[in-house]
Amino acid sequence: MDLRNLRYFEAIANAGSFSAATAVLHRTQPALSRAIQDLEAELGFALFVREGRRIALTPEGRSVLEEARPVIEGACALEAHARLLASGKTSILRIGGATSTIERALPALIAGFRTTHPHVEITLATDSGSGLLAGLEQGELDAVFTRQTSSDLLESRRLFPLHVVAAIHAPHPLSGHPSLDVRQLGNEPLLLAPETFTSRILFDAACAQVGFRPRILFQNHDHNALVALASVGYGIAIVPSTVLLTAPNIHVVPVRNARGLMGLWTGLVIRRGTQRPHVLEFVDEAARRLGRVYPGKELNLPALPDGKFRGAAEYG
Repeated sequence: MDLRNLRYFEAIANAGSFSAATAVLHRTQPALSRAIQDLEAELGFALFVREGRRIALTPEGRSVLEEARPVIEGACALEAHARLLASGKTSILRIGGATSTIERALPALIAGFRTTHPHVEITLATDSGSGLLAGLEQGELDAVFTRQTSSDLLESRRLFPLHVVAAIHAPHPLSGHPSLDVRQLGNEPLLLAPETFTSRILFDAACAQVGFRPRILFQNHDHNALVALASVGYGIAIVPSTVLLTAPNIHVVPVRNARGLMGLWTGLVIRRGTQRPHVLEFVDEAARRLGRVYPGKELNLPALPDGKFRGAAEYG
């Protein structure tokens, strides 16, 4: 059985469609269709059925997927181990996170971890929360810092709170407010991250709930660039509290949705059932260190109500 076809099968099942999987796998849709046809011919039954524009697993396909996942993860681990043997290392740890998390949370954490695990090689990847989770599901990463997540495939350890905040030029009339409802930003030019970023997902969900369409002046993946523009009065930046927000001419104001302050808990997410000791030890070290000192703690923001995800999932 071709392991590549199994990987394609898992990716398509996770994505819910062939077209969505093409972006993850960087393969054409006809190539993926041929791979699934070959796999179905080898197995002797269909793996997917069409449901409108999407596809769904057949009962047989669901059973195959459950058996295939540990095989794929084992193959990824074997490939990583072979690379380590070739390089003289013993283990590799592939970590993903937002740029702000890597800048502010990881240097001290990695330095501490490497003192007790000197033979573990650490590699880093940056992406949006959605992109990081996709990389984890595909076996390309071992652990990612993003919104706390739980699913059949993924599990996470809670680390620290993330607020959605407005970075506002000090002279602006809104800068003196203790918090801002999204509707108070109705006439303001806004500086936003792309739609796949966690803070943007939360903000868009809050806007949709009250029927508010934000006035987007500038959109960029670099939160630091958004804050820099806000610091000279070029719009209001909507960013996560994990971004460095210490400019003297910036006021940081938490943003509210209809249910209270917007935010969620950041988690360290891994594949469910991971047994590799260096991955689990890194998760424990991250929880211990970042439970005490974390990005955004210096802002002294009010506690999030009950710490739950307050975003798109709550508004259906």
